Amino acid sequence: MYVCSIGQARVQKQLGPAVIIQHHIPSLYIHIPFCISKCIYCDFNSIVTKSQIIDEYLQAIEQELQSATGKHSFKTIFIGGGTPTVLNETQLDRLLNMISKHVDVPNLKEYTIEVNPGTLSDEKAIIMKNSHVDRISIGIQSFNDRYLKLLGRIHSANEAKDIFLNLREKGFNNISIDLIYGYPAQTLNEWKKDLRECCKLDPEHISAYCLTYEQGTPIVEMTDSGTLKKLSEEEELKMYEFTNDFLCDKGYNHYEISNFAKQDKECRHNTVYWENREYIGIGAGAFSYVNGERYCNIKSVKEYTSSSISKKRLKCFSEKLPQKQRASEILIMALRMTSGISKKEFTQRSGFDLNELFEKQLNNLTQAGLINFDDERVKLTRKGLSVADSVMMEFV
Repeated sequence: MYVCSIGQARVQKQLGPAVIIQHHIPSLYIHIPFCISKCIYCDFNSIVTKSQIIDEYLQAIEQELQSATGKHSFKTIFIGGGTPTVLNETQLDRLLNMISKHVDVPNLKEYTIEVNPGTLSDEKAIIMKNSHVDRISIGIQSFNDRYLKLLGRIHSANEAKDIFLNLREKGFNNISIDLIYGYPAQTLNEWKKDLRECCKLDPEHISAYCLTYEQGTPIVEMTDSGTLKKLSEEEELKMYEFTNDFLCDKGYNHYEISNFAKQDKECRHNTVYWENREYIGIGAGAFSYVNGERYCNIKSVKEYTSSSISKKRLKCFSEKLPQKQRASEILIMALRMTSGISKKEFTQRSGFDLNELFEKQLNNLTQAGLINFDDERVKLTRKGLSVADSVMMEFV
């Protein structure tokens, strides 16, 4: 519903070459593609696996990490999945130690790891704390056990709350909670209850996503067969609008389409993506974006592991974006942020004048009340945020 799409854009006049040189790659992403079980909505690169494969994968990760970190310094690290905490205590300790070996961890501005409440032990929490991890992203998704069961989650609502409180006791003071709304048959009141339960825990950050139906996932098969019925877009929109009002009233800043943060607790790592800045991805299927080139590692865990250990080529895809396409992506990603982008910054980063490149689109969207566009910057209106994907299609 509220995810931007990228396609082809009509462009007009170029001012000059884009300035994209950076002295340092700001962010490092490390992908851990393992899960105990696969949720019915998930289309991420993840597999259900056993410990031996994980050990071999960690060896492959270190090999790639060694080659990548010798060339760059980082400000943020994000370990995602899959389920990073599916690693046992020994494996998790090994992963975090290898990162500390190759990265100046104490000088990071943000160090995040994703956590599943069903796979986090006390010992794992202590290992993370001792390894300088300073931000936890918990995939709770719902505080309603009926929907957790529907999704195929391996934890209960009470277990999720206990894990959150345990992390607080361990000294973690920057915790994000992921929630999903728009389940088949979910009511607005049920979603309101989820948000209230979440805010009782008082996390520093909340990500609230509308359930998506990706081809090839079990939930699409269930809706196609009539086993489940999608909510209407009108019902999803009511949930989205309530989320914005409720969380802002609770003191959260709505800084990105689906993300809310207390003061100075915005996710620095993800902001790099939304600002279309450079990043390195490590692991099977991980994407990188460096010097205007986007590339992706081999997706198969088995093939990636073998290739990395034997020091073979890991890239399975790469593209060098034309300047005008890159300019479109800069604007599209910036519009995910509620602050948008200034005309000056757009020109500095893309090499194009915003008015001349997208004059017709900007005028039409302004008249439709979907964007605010003045002499300084462009950003989505509240109305525009609710149909962000459609707005962004105008710039592709």
